[in-house]
Amino acid sequence: MRRVLVGVTYGGIALSVALMALVGACRFPSAVPAMDGDGVFPRLTWPYTSDVWATALLWAAMISGFSGVVAGLAAGRGGPRPRGLVAGGLLAVGVLVAAPPMGTTDTMDYAVYGRMAALGHDPHVMTPREFRATGDRVGALAPEPWQDTPSVYGPLATGTEWAAATLSGGSATATVFWLKVWNALAFLAAALALARLAGPGSRARVHLLWTLNPLLLWALIGGAHVDGLAAGLAVTGLAVAGPSVCRSLWRSGTAGVLLGAAGAVKAPYLLLGAVAVWSLRRSPRALVALGVGAATVLAASYAIAGGAGIVALAHRGRSPSWNTPWQLLVPVLGRLPSWLPLAAVVLAAVVAARLLRDPTRGPVWLGPALAVCTAWVVTTPVYYPWYEALVLPLVALAPASRLDWVQLTRALVATVGCLPGLAVRFGGTWLRTGPLPYVVPGALLLLLVVLLLLRPAALRRRSGPECRAAASSPAS
Repeated sequence: MRRVLVGVTYGGIALSVALMALVGACRFPSAVPAMDGDGVFPRLTWPYTSDVWATALLWAAMISGFSGVVAGLAAGRGGPRPRGLVAGGLLAVGVLVAAPPMGTTDTMDYAVYGRMAALGHDPHVMTPREFRATGDRVGALAPEPWQDTPSVYGPLATGTEWAAATLSGGSATATVFWLKVWNALAFLAAALALARLAGPGSRARVHLLWTLNPLLLWALIGGAHVDGLAAGLAVTGLAVAGPSVCRSLWRSGTAGVLLGAAGAVKAPYLLLGAVAVWSLRRSPRALVALGVGAATVLAASYAIAGGAGIVALAHRGRSPSWNTPWQLLVPVLGRLPSWLPLAAVVLAAVVAARLLRDPTRGPVWLGPALAVCTAWVVTTPVYYPWYEALVLPLVALAPASRLDWVQLTRALVATVGCLPGLAVRFGGTWLRTGPLPYVVPGALLLLLVVLLLLRPAALRRRSGPECRAAASSPAS
């Protein structure tokens, strides 16, 4: 039976990545944004380029990949070997880096913001519409939906976009390629860090939930969302801190720099830094070192970017996304209520408190981090499937539990709801006007209820003297 599960694992994931590559090669207009060149990926002629075909292929890709991951986890210790999963992950990352951006127009926004910065403009102030008016050829490719929105990402994200635009020589296609390279390096660094933290016995689980997870490969490499860069920095920071956080000052300081850098890419990753601070509350010197490292990066990056970055981020937080359970209030109340942000915070606190009741064996910071980050992801009014990059690395480090299935299913539902990418979110297609805008929020609400009602496996979390013992473990 386990051989069958291993076959389903590799077969399902291989089919998933192959279908993604097919969509990229055929340049489906509803899944691949307009570019100023073909790049390094071959172009195939496909007679059927409607959004229906693109959606069918991508739904099949996601369901196939999800099934492969589930089969691998179900196989347990007799399942796929870590080396095979790593090799598959490297191959998949290489293919998706070479492919054009898929499933989103966010990548083109990044390219536009990077071009602005390379020309001396401030992407946290200037809008893509204003930049388009300058006649710049990259600005002309700015996606319509965010024409009047300046960058809402952190200053370090802007720095990577500036670097990509500078290396590209004014080509949007080349800029996107370099953005994918940055994401790929961060993604693989996170895989290495997770494998080190997990130890030999759990590395297959880590690689199934992260390195070769098609849902993450699609969002973070295929779509090149900045969440991949933030996750890579954050997970590497946690690995430097170690499982016990009983470390030297330089390790704590380095961990702080990396965690601060993650927050300077995307603000929600500051949650992991806050958890690391909490874990060090009994080690004042290490706490100061971590805090100084994080504060130095954040202060320096925002000093360069100026206060406009904070203003833009705060404004973005007022615009709930279409696919969250909060949207189900609209048919009842006629609109989204003004008290929604407060309600989201209260619900997040309830979810976090519920999850903290279930001790998690592993690094001392894992239980609190998993509770806090999961609570934010499942309750935030602004949510997209690539936000799961904040939670799935922590799920991968935790022992197997029902939380695996809840979060994987959330990622699948949210990803399917956003496919094929361009037509669903921004068009008046049958996908947008049909039942999907109600099915996805309803399914995510159901999964939230399941998360609150079902108790994950209660496993002991390391603490006290075990903190010192962990310092000499191979995973340190």
